[in-house]
Amino acid sequence: MTTARILVVDDDLWIQRTTAAVLGQRGHQVTLAGDPPSAFALGCRMRPHLVITSVALPALDGWPWWEQLRAVPACAHVPFLFLLPQDDASDEVPGTLESDLCLRKPFRLEQLERAVVLALGERAVTSRSSEASPPEEPDDGLPPRAPRSVDPTKPSAGHRPLSAFRGEIDQISLSSVLTVLEMERKSGILLVERDEGAARLYFRRGRVVRANTDVPSLTGAPAVYEALSWATGSFDFLAGDTGGVDEIQTSTTYLLMEGARRMDEANEARRSETQRNKL
Repeated sequence: MTTARILVVDDDLWIQRTTAAVLGQRGHQVTLAGDPPSAFALGCRMRPHLVITSVALPALDGWPWWEQLRAVPACAHVPFLFLLPQDDASDEVPGTLESDLCLRKPFRLEQLERAVVLALGERAVTSRSSEASPPEEPDDGLPPRAPRSVDPTKPSAGHRPLSAFRGEIDQISLSSVLTVLEMERKSGILLVERDEGAARLYFRRGRVVRANTDVPSLTGAPAVYEALSWATGSFDFLAGDTGGVDEIQTSTTYLLMEGARRMDEANEARRSETQRNKL
């Protein structure tokens, strides 16, 4: 899988949250900004492969912030996906290039995904393994970045600050987390991380509709059962719409009961094996 560095700029936290969730699900590294000065500073530092920005933002020194960014040589040809306001029929955006795209709010998540694929095109996108090393900082006269508080190689690095619900599995069991999400009929992505890999559980109104794990590589209900067996790790829940087909087709309660049954059987098998080894 390939991944891109994407800068998302919008003063609407819901747009930030849903965009980060969708793009993070696709493996991209997402950085967020809510105002032009922050967007410009981050853009200079990270050299994004793509910028997604609302056009309804204040000017930066009298100019749209993206024109200021494109004045930086290293960012002169970065493609932009401009988010247009619903109540403005005009598609004219100052400072655009032929390669830029526009998407009008409100948009469907499927539209966003298609626009991102189209905007990235055949541009240079590095592999996940190479992204583990941060890019060289450009000489832009800006102060150096503060160290990141989370591991930037982990899937949650780009959008952890947007988590609606976060914790450690050894403090709050994953089965308890799933129970809360079911009772509250939440929609979004539950990202579970441990040293060996990550799991992603996609919720729609309290039901797990899709799931996958990295190590071991599983999908569907088996991925849920695998995640439920983890005793350590962290979890982050990002609230937002979850599209796509329901691949699991059962209730969260059933998944929890079946997961508990499987863990009991596994524990019993280990106890039996231990007893046999003692004989």
